[in-house]
Amino acid sequence: MITTDSVNGVVRRGRLGRTARFAARWRGRRDGARGVPRVPLPAPPEEERGKTPPPPIEPPAPELLITPYVMEVRTGVRRATEQMRAALIGREHALLSRLRAESVRVVTQYDVREDPRPAALARYGHWMGQWRTSVDRCRSHAQAVVDQANQRLACYWDAVRETHPQLSRLPRRPPGDWLPGRVELDGSWYRPDVWLLADDDSARTATSRALHILERQNTDRVDGRTAR
Repeated sequence: MITTDSVNGVVRRGRLGRTARFAARWRGRRDGARGVPRVPLPAPPEEERGKTPPPPIEPPAPELLITPYVMEVRTGVRRATEQMRAALIGREHALLSRLRAESVRVVTQYDVREDPRPAALARYGHWMGQWRTSVDRCRSHAQAVVDQANQRLACYWDAVRETHPQLSRLPRRPPGDWLPGRVELDGSWYRPDVWLLADDDSARTATSRALHILERQNTDRVDGRTAR
């Protein structure tokens, strides 16, 4: 299981350690010997019955193979990445406060006074770039947590197949993308601006509008136009 205390170690190591690999395989062999997960299989055709060894089976749908260990790993990843997100927001509190305050100024200047100030918008864009860079850096650490969790699951399922009465009949090499319970990073990590809107309802309108003005300015620069 990935715990909060192990997050820093996960980030430092790109691959699964020997102890973690052994623990995942031990759990897999134990679950497989107990018939976990329960796999409902269709009855074999009449001509296949009684054959020794029994014919191979197709890999069941991954969503049918959720075990307590899989849930344990997935919950640990979710908790670890959420804590990483909270820590990032805490570290960047001053920058986020500055961005929200500047959002109000940008909207006031562009929409209320209708007096565009490119220098002020450029300053706002610079701070927004700092925020996005910080998220990108933290996301690489969060992705390391996810990758290691998937390595644990791969070791676990490989061991389950060795002792499980039904899954041992899987083809020797299931499809490469067959990993029940696969962990994926939450999509909001790729849209860091959403966090600016979600954490401050009172500034939602100004922040979203300022971001729109900034993106429009960047688009117009690419097109060779001058935006208001």
